[in-house]
Amino acid sequence: MTKLDKAADRTRMIIRATHESISENGVRQFTLRSIAQQCDIHLKTLQHYFPTRNDLLKAVFQERMDKYLPPLMEILHSVDSALCRFNKIIDQLFDFSVDIENQRFFTEIFSMAQSDPQWMALVDTKFELFYNRIGDLISELNPDLDREAGRKRALAMGSMMEGMMLFLGENKPPRPERDGLDQEIRGLLLLMAQAPRL
Repeated sequence: MTKLDKAADRTRMIIRATHESISENGVRQFTLRSIAQQCDIHLKTLQHYFPTRNDLLKAVFQERMDKYLPPLMEILHSVDSALCRFNKIIDQLFDFSVDIENQRFFTEIFSMAQSDPQWMALVDTKFELFYNRIGDLISELNPDLDREAGRKRALAMGSMMEGMMLFLGENKPPRPERDGLDQEIRGLLLLMAQAPRL
């Protein structure tokens, strides 16, 4: 194994350990020291890869986005009909939103973005392109909407999907009002995309 391979493996190990730590204990509980211990490496070794806590957090966020966005962008660029692409996007967003690791991690990141302008800018930048593309898809699906209206609806839909993380997922206690909620949300998202301009 070359030095570059070793460094790449160590970087992946550190990022994975950090993601797990945040998913289990939240952002406020993790330290570089705790991650170094979890990875069985010295703190100075970890700091060689990620000098600060924020550098490591950003790397984990980037890794999650690199996993999350490409399949969605692939759907958006496919030759399927607009309705088919829209439904596939909703399926992907549901899978993402109900995954417990994503719920825990992104809830923490969205919370940080509310109080930290740097994180707000980072989150906005990463999601803006995606929601702009979904807005274009909504305008294609619903020619009554111009590009700006399609993008506004995409943001409204994104807000609904992110809020859904509070109610759906494997760790959520069963409640009668949650039965069929996923189907209700899917129907509402399609109605929102196809509704006439307000």
